[in-house]
Amino acid sequence: MKEADINDRPPAFELTGVSVTVGPARALWPVDLRIPTGETTVLLGESGSGKSTLLRLMVGLVSPDEGTVAFEGHPLTPASLRQARRRMGYVIQEGGLFPHMTVRANVTVMASHLRWAADRILARLEALAGLAGLEAGLLDRYPGELSGGQRQRVSLMRALMLDPRVLLLDEPLGALDPVIRRRLQRELKGIFQSLGKTVVMVTHDVAEAAFFADRVVLMRNGRILQQGRLAELAARPADAYVSEFINAQRAPLEELEAALR
Repeated sequence: MKEADINDRPPAFELTGVSVTVGPARALWPVDLRIPTGETTVLLGESGSGKSTLLRLMVGLVSPDEGTVAFEGHPLTPASLRQARRRMGYVIQEGGLFPHMTVRANVTVMASHLRWAADRILARLEALAGLAGLEAGLLDRYPGELSGGQRQRVSLMRALMLDPRVLLLDEPLGALDPVIRRRLQRELKGIFQSLGKTVVMVTHDVAEAAFFADRVVLMRNGRILQQGRLAELAARPADAYVSEFINAQRAPLEELEAALR
């Protein structure tokens, strides 16, 4: 899709003046943000920067103290939230699978709740297993019998079961070892490209953001510092912290590469 066509489409999400307070602390200061339709947006920042809070606002797990969150042009309200969530797929940190349910039951839980026909559920389950690269023999196992990478594949399948318009992922690969993480990064990117959905991903990893993102939103202390393509942030940082954050992760890699030459 041409960039002009994407820019002409209404945003998947539009947050206007949203703020969130958790206990005595302000988790998110008034923020304005548009999430383009059909692109991958990465919310980037260190722990406590507000990126996961921002994601949970979009999926309706957190309500703003002030401001509005709109999804596909309509405000998210208690009355509209249930229907809106059926058009969203959400993957939480470390997967969040139900340990007492099989893979098959975890993936199909919402489709069963919505009383999909059995043949429709089976067809969708088989298609998702193929898409995620999950062996059919694992469908009747329990999450505790799977590896970390397999559990993440199952979490992605569950998020995609209802064929949502947007996919929201909160540090989906953070708990994996580097080899598995890199493999799943490549597979996830292929899935995103093949499906053409709007994706919003949270990470603290600059390299991961560079790999996935069409657009990066860099956060600190509950505020958005800068947004745009990562190359633009590196070349034209809004302030010293933007350069510090990007270079802090780049420098060790450059030192390692130099040592290996």
